[in-house]
Amino acid sequence: MIRPRPLPEQSTALFFTDYGLLAAAGIAAGLFNYLAFGFPPLSGVKVAIGFATAGLIPALDLSLEWEYRIIRQAEATGQTGPAPASYYPQTRRFIFLASAIIFFVAAILILLLWRDILWLQSQDQAAELLPELLDSVLGEVGFVMGGLLALVMLAVLSYARNLRLLFGNQTRVLELVSQGRLETKVPVATNDEFAVIAGHTNVMIDHLVERERMSRGLELANQIQANLMPRSSPHLAGIQVYGNSRFCDETGGDFYDFMVRDGGDGEELVVMIGDVTGHGVGSALLMTSVRAYLRAHLLQSADLVEAMSRTNALLCRDVAGYGYFVTAFVLSYNPATRLARWVGAGHDSAMFLAAEERVCLDLQGRDIPMGVDPQWRYTVYEKTLSSGIVLLGTDGIWEAMNEKGEMFGRDRLRQVLVGCTSAAPEDIINRIFAEVDDFTGTARIEDDRTVVIARLAGPKDT
Repeated sequence: MIRPRPLPEQSTALFFTDYGLLAAAGIAAGLFNYLAFGFPPLSGVKVAIGFATAGLIPALDLSLEWEYRIIRQAEATGQTGPAPASYYPQTRRFIFLASAIIFFVAAILILLLWRDILWLQSQDQAAELLPELLDSVLGEVGFVMGGLLALVMLAVLSYARNLRLLFGNQTRVLELVSQGRLETKVPVATNDEFAVIAGHTNVMIDHLVERERMSRGLELANQIQANLMPRSSPHLAGIQVYGNSRFCDETGGDFYDFMVRDGGDGEELVVMIGDVTGHGVGSALLMTSVRAYLRAHLLQSADLVEAMSRTNALLCRDVAGYGYFVTAFVLSYNPATRLARWVGAGHDSAMFLAAEERVCLDLQGRDIPMGVDPQWRYTVYEKTLSSGIVLLGTDGIWEAMNEKGEMFGRDRLRQVLVGCTSAAPEDIINRIFAEVDDFTGTARIEDDRTVVIARLAGPKDT
């Protein structure tokens, strides 16, 4: 009757079963005395109340002992699970037990006092013996109340033991969770608020485990993205190149790359930079694909327009129906002829600062982003560049905002570039990031930030 039930419900079921049997036994005894021996009905009521009173605490103590064993068993077997759909609140248990104890204690006292008053009235004793009779009555009441108090204290101790065990399990697991140890869960062994708390705690632990797993995956993805970016300048006379990205999330949608290839008129430098819409894992995956497409096509063909158009066609197929697109800027530079060619696909213009000059020239492209129109034919622009600095960046730099909602802007970026004409590319980028950080202060980083610097040397420097 008890064991087939779920473990968290067994102690409550055991209490009501035991107490119901004891109360039924008292009622049966009273009826038997009335029917078999002709006892007055009041005598049967007294017997029933006596059984109900005497059986309340033992039934509760047996239930608590059974609950204690269930808790220990759940600890040993690692029994966990979700919060119960329905439970028996501790407040309801308190109200029931307190009301029952008050009712039965009051009933016992009333019956005792009533019987003793009747007994005193039947005694034909002298007045000087009355104190002794009263002492006898008080002793009897004290004995009964002492017994009831002892039973109540026994139940209180059993209940406190169970509460200490339940609180201990909860706090122990939460301490482990606070230390980053998520392998332990709280046993779900009762059918009350503790089971609800334990169940929700276990769900929280499951979510933390999943989040930790995702965090490790994102960390690995971040490392892979970092490894995709070039770390050193390619070997090409008269050229120094450096790039860096800072993502606003674990992974980002910005990318850059640079390489040396045969451009027909000799070796040339090719620099690319791009920005995928959105942030996070989806943008990171798309960024990886676009970078691979562009790199492969740029190595296969010296024609920037052909490389961009092929990449755009593939990208349109990949993102069809998803609303993604990619802005990009690709620039090639031949140090022998000093000719720069570039294509801008919806991307902000690059900047060129000639040596010993203080005004930056914008290298603009006027085409649409990739991933919008698979038939779009891109346009190449070209210009002969003297020695100086070429800067390619993403809008996370000049659109970075401070706490007042003000943007860093391209003018500030130009001022930083003008102030670093003699610095190495890596130092220039570090200075740019530092200036942006100082400008934004504690404002939240809303977008990835990427910069590539290429220093072009003059004939006397090569």
